[in-house]
This record gives sequence, C-alpha cells and structure tokens, in this order.
Amino acid sequence: MIESLYLHVPFCEDICAYCDFTRVKIHPILVEKYLLTLFDEIKAIPKHPMKTLYLGGGTPSALATEELEALFSSLEGYHDPSTEFTMEANPDSITGEKAELMVRYGVNRVSMGVQTFDADELALLNRTHTAQDIENAISTLHQAGIHNLSIDLIYGLPRQTLESWEATLRHAVSLDISHISLYSLTIEEHSEFGRKGMKQCDGDLEAAMYFKAVQVLGEQGFDRYEISSFTKDKPSRHNLAYWHYDEFYGLGPGATQMTDHRRIVKTTNLDRYAKGKTVGEITELSVDDEQFEFIMMGLRLTEGIDLDRFESRFHLRAEERFAQAILENVAKKRLVLTTNRLACTDEGLAMLNDVLLSFLPDTP
Repeated sequence: MIESLYLHVPFCEDICAYCDFTRVKIHPILVEKYLLTLFDEIKAIPKHPMKTLYLGGGTPSALATEELEALFSSLEGYHDPSTEFTMEANPDSITGEKAELMVRYGVNRVSMGVQTFDADELALLNRTHTAQDIENAISTLHQAGIHNLSIDLIYGLPRQTLESWEATLRHAVSLDISHISLYSLTIEEHSEFGRKGMKQCDGDLEAAMYFKAVQVLGEQGFDRYEISSFTKDKPSRHNLAYWHYDEFYGLGPGATQMTDHRRIVKTTNLDRYAKGKTVGEITELSVDDEQFEFIMMGLRLTEGIDLDRFESRFHLRAEERFAQAILENVAKKRLVLTTNRLACTDEGLAMLNDVLLSFLPDTP
C-alpha cells in the first residue's frame, strides 16, 4: 500500500530569481481550473489515511482562504491524526486566519521558504518577506497550534559571503523551529539568474559554506540526519519516504510519482493540465535502475541503508550486487559496512557524487 502523497501547488505571488520549478503567477481563474483537475486526480487514488501528506509548490500559502479550504476538504479521508501533514509557505503569506484553517484541517507541519535573513540577499532573490516577517509567521503558527516547523536556507548566492552565511545560520538557530534544510544554489537556464547570465558560486567557497553550516547547526543541537537536512528531534517523515525509496503518489502540474516500477512526471503545462491531460512523461524503471536508485537515495542519510530492506525488496544482498563498489569505497574510508547497514563516512558524504559513480554499471 502506498502511504505518501505529494500535491504540487504551482502558484506564487512573485517569481523568485533562482526558481526553475513549475510555477506561475497566481490568478483566481487559473486556480479554479487547476483545482478542478486536481480534485479529479485525488479521487482517482485509493482513499485511505496516508502516513505522510505534503503540499508543496510553488507557494500553497498563496492560495486564498476559500481556495485552501476547498483543497483541504478534498483531502478528507487521506489523512488522520497520525499523518505527518506538511504545507509549504512563505513567511509573508501566513495569516492568523490561514493558520487556524490549516490546523482545523489537520496540517501539523509547516516548511517555510526563508532562504536568508540578509536584506540585500533577500532583495537579490526577489523575496518579498523580511526577517521580521519570518519571526511573525513562526509566532502566528505557534499560536494556532503548529509547532513542527522547518525552514529552507540557500547558500552559494551571488555576492553572499561566508560571514553573511554564518550570520544567517546563527539567526536561524535562534528561532523556535525543529528542522532546517539547506540548498546550494544551482543557476538554472530558465530562471531569472540564468537569463541574466549569473555565475555559480566558487566551488571552494560553496564547500566552506556547507561545512560552516554543519559546524554551526551541530553546535546548536541540530543533528544532520541527511546530507542537507538537520533536526533537533523531528526529521521529515515525508522526505524519509523518498530517501527510503518508498513508492509515492504525486499529483498536480510538475509533480513526480513513483508507482508500479514507473516514474511518472505530470505535465508542467497548466493549460494541458486543466484539460485533464495530466501526464507529461513516463519512465519504466528496470530492476537495475531501482537497485541503483535505492542506493543513491539511501546513502544521503547519515544512518545509511538498511541492507535487510534492500534484500526484502530485491531478493539479493546489496553486498553481493554492488560488491566491487562497496569494497572500493570502504577501502577509501568513504563507506562503512556493518552487519546490516551501509553508510557514508563524513568524507563519503562530502564526496557523495564520486561514491555513487562507482555504483553505476561500467564505471571503473
């Protein structure tokens, strides 16, 4: 039984300079058409309480209160009090009314797109919120009864320094939150940064920023449980489903779904989506594909891979299937192999792409 559901809400009030996700400026007519198709997609999947339910975007909190309520109502029967029900939000679109609505319909976790606390960096990113908006949003959510809060931070920004990044980190750990996700900036061709020809951050500086984050967050009690995810005591159960390579539903334009040995990417064209032509691309996954992706996702976790889970799924041991790659990386002190677990060392996490290359077929 599939126990995780992702829904993509593609609307934003403003388009961030770095963003290349499926997103569009919000408009009531577009939202109405989108919701009608989304409701049909929801009805097409078996109705049972999910372990995790995630509203991502885009900016789900950009929806008007009545639009949010219609969306929440359509999800009744797909969650219960034990479900981790996450909604992404921008700090300046969280109101008391929306927070109370979220609680009423079962949302118990919020992930906020903070990105930075530096005013100049926020302006560069076309972010409309301020550092004060972030603190106000956290207070509003706590008052409504949502205490499981995560924030996203971006490093490697144009003109960002190691000092400004450390200041952002120290501001972040001072907040009453339980989870922080880090993202290194990738300048995508179709983003505003890409169109302006902005360059990637120097690789050495980007690495220094990452290790500074590991240091600062660790000192303040945020344990790294995944290469870019840190928590005090509340890891993202939804993301853990991805990293454990579980199947999941993905609904909405641009969403990805993994079911029945297929990866299905929904169309990013909102007009096609509104006409019910929801599927964009289907990839049939071979056993080799799935075995490699199981390793690829699992090695992102500091706890690594449960080798019994691999055997249960594929009916052979990972130590046999990937014997050469494992021996090679254990010898280089990039992997640690125990009776039932394969995990990266700190060096292995830092060199994860190189580690994974050795697991690919025909890679020396």
